[in-house]
Amino acid sequence: MFPPGWRERALDHANDIYDVIIVGGGITGCGIALDAAQRGLHVLLIERGDIASGTSSRSSKLIHGGLRYLKQMQFRVTRLACRERDRMLALNPHLVDPIRFIYPAYEGTGTPGWQVDLGLWMYDKLTRRPERHEQLSPAEIQEMAPNLNVEGLDRALAYGDAMGDDARITLAVAETALAYGADVLTQCEVHEAIRSSRGRVHGVVAEDLESGRTLRLSAHAVVNAAGVWTDQIRERLGMTEHHLRPSRGIHLIIPSGVLKLRAALTIPSPDDGRPVFLIPHPEGNLLGTTDIYHDGPYDDPRPTDPEVDYLLRAVATAFPHAGISREILKGAFAGLRPILDSHAEDPSEASREEGIWQEEGLLTVAGGKLTTWRSTAEEVVDELLKMLPEDRSVGVSPCATEGTPLARLAPHDLARQLTQACEINDDAAAGMARRLGSLAWAACALARRRRDLDPLLDGLDLTPAEVTAHLKWGAVMHLDDFLLRRARFGMWDPEAARALLPRLRPLFAKELGWRFSRWQAEVTRFETALEGWTIDGIIHDDGE
Repeated sequence: MFPPGWRERALDHANDIYDVIIVGGGITGCGIALDAAQRGLHVLLIERGDIASGTSSRSSKLIHGGLRYLKQMQFRVTRLACRERDRMLALNPHLVDPIRFIYPAYEGTGTPGWQVDLGLWMYDKLTRRPERHEQLSPAEIQEMAPNLNVEGLDRALAYGDAMGDDARITLAVAETALAYGADVLTQCEVHEAIRSSRGRVHGVVAEDLESGRTLRLSAHAVVNAAGVWTDQIRERLGMTEHHLRPSRGIHLIIPSGVLKLRAALTIPSPDDGRPVFLIPHPEGNLLGTTDIYHDGPYDDPRPTDPEVDYLLRAVATAFPHAGISREILKGAFAGLRPILDSHAEDPSEASREEGIWQEEGLLTVAGGKLTTWRSTAEEVVDELLKMLPEDRSVGVSPCATEGTPLARLAPHDLARQLTQACEINDDAAAGMARRLGSLAWAACALARRRRDLDPLLDGLDLTPAEVTAHLKWGAVMHLDDFLLRRARFGMWDPEAARALLPRLRPLFAKELGWRFSRWQAEVTRFETALEGWTIDGIIHDDGE
């Protein structure tokens, strides 16, 4: 949890000389903060927006080896990702769930069934988990994916992977870093570098966006982990050469009742054979993704018509009688991948390996994946230690994140325990367990009246007690933090998020002290941010 006063603590330490300042509150920056703090370093993580407000809340939400990387001969990435996926499944059952995928291989497509079978055999060899891929019978296909198109089907192969909510994983990493002594300061923007007499970066000048206060933050080393904004931060700190060429991926939200899936699917696109994921979550089905070089603004990427049509053609080919169209979609959003510029013409061919380099005292990391955050952080901190004064690096503990579970660890049957102990209805208990983990017990303890554990609206699983827990301990500073990255109704069902607003207002007023004028400003801010997660936010041209 983020205890009361977490932000004030960071501001009180603004005159300290940190061992490392990390710029960027996505999964990579939070992972580095955890690793460094756990080794005993004095750490400050700064983030311009909210934790996970960039790419780390806009991914496919898969913790996976990356099956398609095998086809591109990126064996190191796949092997590493499989190892890290298996570790997260073992350590963090409250954040990562195993999921079964079906890969339907059709005759006459770019990737024949035997080739998919061979790839999955190789995939099996990269994991120590007991599950192995298998060929499904027609009856098994019908049970797991009703109405999947079987015309021209060569074979349907099932294999195992994992999924988890990207924003919640990132927040849990940040919370764990905080527990190990890191300072975390969100809503803080870097403007320029502080340099030593030899011209090396030894800190940053930043602005606290909440108060307007200018901060001079000093450190023995600075790590740039700003994701797609990596080159922008480098420019502000005095470097010029660009290293990244971000690509865009979009996702669509399909209501659960439309397809009634009991497994995820990897569908070959009818356009180019590229795999498209269709993943059932408790809140809905996630369909994605595309891979196009992005030349627009980074702060608010949007899906485009051609990308939406590309995904809809894929799912309509796999489920021709399901009536999938734009009219049934709940939402749509885009995210940007911080890919190193390898001069590949097709972004799908570009390597997903991370890059780590030092220049003028600045250590930069770019690339990488949600799945491999821990190993990337270990690499970065190993390099960081070489940059520190000897008296700060000698005696530092070795990396221990391989065996460190993340904050809010809870058992698989937490929802059942909540139902029995607190008399919450099954849906609300499941939602609370999914979003809060073990903090759900504290949420229940906050309930003063029976209705504090009842859903705020019919058909939703959000209770007043859960909202209060997020506001007390979830580092929520703005309304969009809560609705887009904590409870996430803004992503799964934007209209439901809007319907919640009148019920949320008194809870925010009570816990955060927001007056009506502040609430109005927050609603305006939220509505602006929400548009990028809705069908109305789709750009009606090629977007390039």
